[in-house]
Amino acid sequence: MAQKLNLHKDEQARRLLCIAVARQATHAISHITVARVAFSPMQLKDGIKGKIVGKEGRNARFFEEKAGVDLLLNEAPDAVLISSFDAFRREVARVALEMLVLDGRIQSARIEDCLAQAKIQVDQQAREWGAKSALSLGVDGLHPAIVRVLGTLKFRHSFGQNQLEHAVETAGLCGTLAAELGFDAQLARRAGLLHDLGKALDQTHDGGHAEAGAEFAKRYGECPEVVQAIAAHHEEVSPDSWLDHLVIAADALSGARPGARNGSTQAGLERSELMEKIALEIPGVQQAYAVQAGREIRVFVDSARVSDADVQRVAQNVAERIQSEVRFPGQIQVTVLRELRTTATATSVKGLGKK
Repeated sequence: MAQKLNLHKDEQARRLLCIAVARQATHAISHITVARVAFSPMQLKDGIKGKIVGKEGRNARFFEEKAGVDLLLNEAPDAVLISSFDAFRREVARVALEMLVLDGRIQSARIEDCLAQAKIQVDQQAREWGAKSALSLGVDGLHPAIVRVLGTLKFRHSFGQNQLEHAVETAGLCGTLAAELGFDAQLARRAGLLHDLGKALDQTHDGGHAEAGAEFAKRYGECPEVVQAIAAHHEEVSPDSWLDHLVIAADALSGARPGARNGSTQAGLERSELMEKIALEIPGVQQAYAVQAGREIRVFVDSARVSDADVQRVAQNVAERIQSEVRFPGQIQVTVLRELRTTATATSVKGLGKK
């Protein structure tokens, strides 16, 4: 009798999972690590590529350093390709380069201005994506900071699966399972949608993404049930409620469906992020960008804290830590850049003309 009862439970569980998957089936997600900025025949005639390169390649190098990307100038005759594992950084670079091409004035100050404007524009787009995703699921009352971070998941991938698509899919699966079992479907969709917030947070947040996401959600007013479900979805914290278990199940279903994931891009992204984090922990380092598909890391140091004589020491420290803490094939080049900028202001003086 007990054996028959267990078989009945297994069949019922499979039925519920099949119902949830069937209702939320989506197309397989794929992505690339290159963005393309194409030029019109008139722009090519005006020598736009030469302007982007600049004298002795200065403009191109400056753009790469400030944007943290690679410019592939010779891959296509009528376009420039922007390469980076970080999709958010790549999109900012693409928008900024399109601004520069339309403007026609390509020099250091203008590059910095366009990158700053592009970051604001892309950030606003992320907020709109986050709001649209929440609206599609009937999830309301999210703090604006959570909406923004949720939207930036659009720029993240895990094993080839877009993370915002994964969050929406997990929310739908979670809500379907909850409804079939007689639980609160709206609460389940909310927890499913927010379960991977930690993947979109920057390197200033310690701990794994489940812990970081739970802490972030709690800070911005999410209820204890949702915070607990976020923290427990990889079982780093013990699941202790129906909501915790449904989020775990929905997360696994979304990631395990055929065509959802592949591993090579995710491994490269995680390696690049780890290298950048290691470099930023070195005293005096201001910025660090992994480029060349993770084969090079460019490190920018504070000229007030790091002298010319110390630059080699910083490069060696970064290289030694990467060698001991990161698993990678071949070699990784560490490039340290120290830039000293000075400014002065000229003020007009009235009354200096002839009387």
